[in-house]
Amino acid sequence: MSLGNCLPASAGGDIDDLLGEAQHWLHRDAQRCTDLLDLAESGLQGQRDVARTASLHQLRGDLAVAGGELGVAATAYRAARRSWLAAGEPVEAARAAAGGFEVQLLVGEYDAAEAGLLRLQTELHQVTRRDSRVSHIGALVQRQLADARAGRGESADALRQYDAAENLFAALADADSIARVQHRRGLAALDAGLTHNALLELNRSRRAYAASGHHDRAASVAIRVAEAYSATGQVARALEVLDCVVPDGSTAQWHVAFHALVRSGALLRAGFAAEAHAEACAAEEAFVRIGAVEYSARAAFASAQASLGWGRWRAAAAELEVAERLFGECGSRHMGLRTWLLRAEVAWALGDPGACRAACERVLAAEEADTPPSVGVQARLAAARAADLDTAVALLDEADRRAAQVGIPELEVDVLVARARHERRTGRVPQAVALLRRALDVGRGWEQRLGQRGSVVCPSLTAAGEELILLLLEQGDHAGRVEALRRARAAKRIRVALPGRRTVGAAGAPGAAEHQRRRLEAVLSDTLVPVEPPRPEEHAGEVLPHVPSGLLVEFHVTGDDIVVFVVRDGHVDARVLTSATEGTRRLVNAWQQECTLMAPGYRGPTGFATSAALDGLFDLLLAPVVDLLDDLDDRIHVVGHRHLHAVPFDALLDEVGPWYAHLARPAAPPEPVGTASVASSLSALVVAVPDENAPSIADEAEMILRALPAADALVGAGATKEALADRTAAADVVHFACHGVFRPDDPLSSGLRLADGWLQARDVVAGAVPLEGAVVVLSACSSGRSPDYTAEEVGLVPACLAAGAKGVVAALWAVDDEVTLELMTHFYRALAQGTAPSVALRVARRAVARRFPHPYYWGGFRYVGRD
Repeated sequence: MSLGNCLPASAGGDIDDLLGEAQHWLHRDAQRCTDLLDLAESGLQGQRDVARTASLHQLRGDLAVAGGELGVAATAYRAARRSWLAAGEPVEAARAAAGGFEVQLLVGEYDAAEAGLLRLQTELHQVTRRDSRVSHIGALVQRQLADARAGRGESADALRQYDAAENLFAALADADSIARVQHRRGLAALDAGLTHNALLELNRSRRAYAASGHHDRAASVAIRVAEAYSATGQVARALEVLDCVVPDGSTAQWHVAFHALVRSGALLRAGFAAEAHAEACAAEEAFVRIGAVEYSARAAFASAQASLGWGRWRAAAAELEVAERLFGECGSRHMGLRTWLLRAEVAWALGDPGACRAACERVLAAEEADTPPSVGVQARLAAARAADLDTAVALLDEADRRAAQVGIPELEVDVLVARARHERRTGRVPQAVALLRRALDVGRGWEQRLGQRGSVVCPSLTAAGEELILLLLEQGDHAGRVEALRRARAAKRIRVALPGRRTVGAAGAPGAAEHQRRRLEAVLSDTLVPVEPPRPEEHAGEVLPHVPSGLLVEFHVTGDDIVVFVVRDGHVDARVLTSATEGTRRLVNAWQQECTLMAPGYRGPTGFATSAALDGLFDLLLAPVVDLLDDLDDRIHVVGHRHLHAVPFDALLDEVGPWYAHLARPAAPPEPVGTASVASSLSALVVAVPDENAPSIADEAEMILRALPAADALVGAGATKEALADRTAAADVVHFACHGVFRPDDPLSSGLRLADGWLQARDVVAGAVPLEGAVVVLSACSSGRSPDYTAEEVGLVPACLAAGAKGVVAALWAVDDEVTLELMTHFYRALAQGTAPSVALRVARRAVARRFPHPYYWGGFRYVGRD
């Protein structure tokens, strides 16, 4: 039945029904609640019904709070209070006043809200007629007072007051209000560093809301459950929870803002600083729109944390100034302390130990009994770094004692890393190595304690691993270099894959919400199950990757430095390229910009055969180790790391490049091109989707069909995902000639455009295309790229390898269509003669370089895999 037919002419009873139904839908369906209130308001027009008008304003205030419209809410609550007083209802007027104080708490005006709540509490004590309404408002005021104290950082008092409020609501059998107390108490526990308690409280609240049909509230609490997971190191699970509650077009602004803020923290812990910063900025904008000052300060603080992790220290300092002013205005003592502590980190990064020491002293001077343990420990560790040796020892000992008292694994790791740095500072490298190994042991025990709940991702553990690699190399022996390489390779294992970022406001498929709720329940099914420490016999030793056989050059970015490992037949050499990270990052960006300018169709001057950006990359990355590369042949395999994934190492080491002469290597012998034709026996599947922007794709498909008579083709409209899935299993070679896209913010969404849509990397990983044992050729722009913030490559190439491909040919940048056709012609001509794929690609590169000497043309494709 239409809501428009629900209201007979100005009947008070019908208006009461509308208001009652609106109350029911308040936290279940905001739009339906709004429609019902609009109908009730139209029915009240022309009537002096102050009591029902007051109820209408009260509900509009509650709805505005839920939707993040705090200015609207404050106005509605003031109107409700005035109307209740006019109706002679002081108890209901007190409820409206409590609504106004709720707005003040959400804005961050904790002192003003507390003063008003204490006055209201006194007024309630003077009410002569006692009934359940007075008791309920009294319990509500108790909860709000706890909120004010939690906001100021008085955690112990707040937690006690939450307990009292829950007892009062329990006496009234008000399950929804109990769930809200559990929610707020969980947040207070999270701020105090009591993450396990926070997880329990928040998940109890979430379950209670879900059981009563308040799914929007349950989703909002689930976001904070994800925050607690992230704080315990379970970042993969945190991101999975957030993926289950992605905001849509109907979601309240609170949900959007908190989702972005919590996701920012999880991404930062996982090492995705740039993405974390973008999320924090989005959260800050949302909180500013809402008018939530204290939460906007938290978002500015999160931006500063991400900027620090991103290496943008001056930006971090500017963002901290904003956060500090806002926290000071709100009276958020604990967040103020955290801001000063982060100031100390920024000052140290900027090379100002005096400012670092001053900020730490400010934190320690303001420390009180209920200051979170992590703040006190971290302040002493930061101060020790900037102190003289004797003072540093005393600070480290005190930090160690405090960390041992609370038993938080991350703090234990922090203390061990700080002690290792102190030992290194005093020249005691073996002792520092032992301490860093102990730190990694703590992390392993932490992970084993969680069992099947997921791996631990913690910046302190990452720092311990990076510093251990450098210290092992400082020892100068072969055993240290071998262990350093094995640890570097272990660090490149993806602990957390960057999840897809769905667009806020996108419409979901029918039934999607229920599917996501079931998925969320599955993810959180063991949250209330206590975590048991592992039995002694369950402690597993550390397992590191083996040193690979053959010829290998592997790069590892660690802070400002880059380590180069050179491996030949099990022997490991290593060099540390000091302060090379930022310079190589700038040169990679310059080379990518140069490739963008080399638009399809551009040929450049005839003799133009080099690039200043590539010259610089050779000088920084390979020139320092030329003595280690002299006797290595062309079978050498190069592994990048982070932004170095984008470096065309194959081109820098190829004899046709201008850099080969600097290697002092003998002229490369002719490539061992096969002589016996295998064209008739080589099965291939060609997937070609030409269009007006890439007409050479059709010619490329015809060329392959001529070179390999046994090849089959899916061209144009026939190149669909379904047809592809049915045909790839029997192919030795699977060739994609189509448009490609690389998405750096969501690399698993990178894809190849087929006739019926995009084949994404995540589809390939999931097994949508059988590739077992095949050589996959991705003749598509940027198909070989990987984001610069991940340790291991993520994108189409690793997706194909994960799906079983023997090897992959892919492009590192947007390639020229006509030149690609020529390169592929030479590649398939060599392949048809039985040449190994990696050698065939080198033959093709060298043939193209003779006509087009600039490396943009011949250096774009690389081969990854085995021959």
